[in-house]
Amino acid sequence: MHLPDFSNQTPKAVALDLDETTLNSKTELTDRTRSAIQDVISVGVPVVIATSRPERVLPVLIGEDIMEVTSLVQMNGTIAEGRNGLSGSIRYQIPINDALTTWELVNQRVPQARMTLELDGTRFAVNHDDDVDELWAFNKATPTMLVDFDQALQERPTKVSIWGIDVRLGDLAEELETKLSPETVIYGAANAEFLNVVPKSATKSGSVEHLLRSSNIGLDEVMSFGDDHVDIDLIRDCGWSVAVANAIPLIKEHAKFITASNEDHGVAVVLEKLVNALR
Repeated sequence: MHLPDFSNQTPKAVALDLDETTLNSKTELTDRTRSAIQDVISVGVPVVIATSRPERVLPVLIGEDIMEVTSLVQMNGTIAEGRNGLSGSIRYQIPINDALTTWELVNQRVPQARMTLELDGTRFAVNHDDDVDELWAFNKATPTMLVDFDQALQERPTKVSIWGIDVRLGDLAEELETKLSPETVIYGAANAEFLNVVPKSATKSGSVEHLLRSSNIGLDEVMSFGDDHVDIDLIRDCGWSVAVANAIPLIKEHAKFITASNEDHGVAVVLEKLVNALR
C-alpha cells in the first residue's frame, strides 16, 4: 500500500465510487466503512457518492442514512445533486439518435441482453420486462417507475445501461463506437459484461467539481477513490486520488496512492487516517 500522508495537508472533500471500491464484492457497505464515512462528515469534510448506479438502488446498497448526508453524482456523472452543505444540480442528456441506435443495435446483436434507458435515476424504460425489480430496482418497497421506450425518448434520457447476462460485450462496444456520434461515449467494465452509454459531456469528475463550487473547493483538493474504467476521470482529475488494491492497472497508473482492496476495507483505512489527522 501507498497511503496518503496527512501530516502537513489534508483534502477538503471526498468522492467515492461504490462498486468494488467502497462496497465489498457482495455489494455491501460494511459497518467499518459506514462508520468511517460518517466520521469524515462529522469533522466537516463533505462526501460525494460518485457512482454508475441510478439513485433508486442506493437505499438498498448504502442505506438512507448515508444518502441523507452525502451529495450524489449518479449514472456516470449524468445527474448530480448537492446535499448536506453542498448545493447545485446538473443533468446531461444523451442524443436521442444515439439512444435509439444503441437500443436497436443491442436488440439485434445481443437480443438476450438487458437494457435500461434511464431518465432521472428513478424512472426508466427496459427492453425486457421480466425480473425488472430484481435486476434494476433491487425489490425496493416503493413501486418501480417503468415508462415505455417512446416516452423515455420524448423526455430526453440520460443514459443507456447494458448487461450482457453472461455474454461479453467487447465486440458490441466496438461496433457501437463506429455508429454513435462524437457526443456519446461508451464505458465498459472489467468483467466486460456491462456497458454504459452516456453523453461525452458527462463525467464523474466534472459533476463532482460542479457540486463543490458552492464551497469553493477545487478538484485538486478532492480525495477520490476508484477501481475501474468508469472511474478514470475521477482518479485522473482529483488531487488526492486513491486506487483500491483490486483496481485495474489503468486506475493504479493514474492514482497517486494505493490502499487495501475493497474486501480489506481499503476506503475505510484511508478515511480513518484522515479523521485522525483532523481531530
